[in-house]
Amino acid sequence: MLCLSAAVTTAPGASAQEVPTFTLTGKVVDRVTRTPVVAAVIKVPELGRFVFTDGDGQFRFADFPQGTWEVVVEQFGYHTMDDSVTVSEGNGLFIPLAPNPIELDELRVRTRSEQLLTRRRQRIPYRVATIRTEAFTNAINTDPTAIFRRAANTALVGCPGVVGEWIAQGCLPRKGGVVNIRVYLDEGRMFGGMMELRSIDHESIHSMDWIPSAAMLRVYTKRFIERLDNSRIALEPLVW
Repeated sequence: MLCLSAAVTTAPGASAQEVPTFTLTGKVVDRVTRTPVVAAVIKVPELGRFVFTDGDGQFRFADFPQGTWEVVVEQFGYHTMDDSVTVSEGNGLFIPLAPNPIELDELRVRTRSEQLLTRRRQRIPYRVATIRTEAFTNAINTDPTAIFRRAANTALVGCPGVVGEWIAQGCLPRKGGVVNIRVYLDEGRMFGGMMELRSIDHESIHSMDWIPSAAMLRVYTKRFIERLDNSRIALEPLVW
């Protein structure tokens, strides 16, 4: 649930056609305890923007356009919030996040690769659907593209003019047409898209990150994850 409750600084002399902008402020709290949620990420996919909450659970967007926007809020240990909200002059956001307790069989230290991938996901200004190792380990249909479609709950279509795309659909429906899905294996582009992904052994895949707003699928192999854990290599920020 998003509650509206921000100081507005519309540029002087703005024409009637321009969308007024203002400084949008807000706060994220634990829905149960009402304590601030620190380092939560607030994303506005349509604008390609994101910010993090500070030590008091507060956040701030400068030059934010008034209107109705999809807002995604994520933090480890909480359910992801995804809702539409209308903001305008005099409005701010108060966001209570519902806890999502994670039961651990034993104390486990997060690996270096987990930290790097989590940091990358947080800095993607769109919602990210992560398909984890279990989806590939327990798969009955071993086609990686089929595992992806089922786990991500994504309906894809064939790309116009591409032979064989009815087998492994490589395009995402968009209003008025379709867009090609960019597929990456580890950090390299798979120019064969879904058709090339079908040739990968599903048991070699560690996880996938699906970013539907950007029509991008990032595939990470177990070998690559092992390299992240046992070396000092870093992940490059993704460019949109």
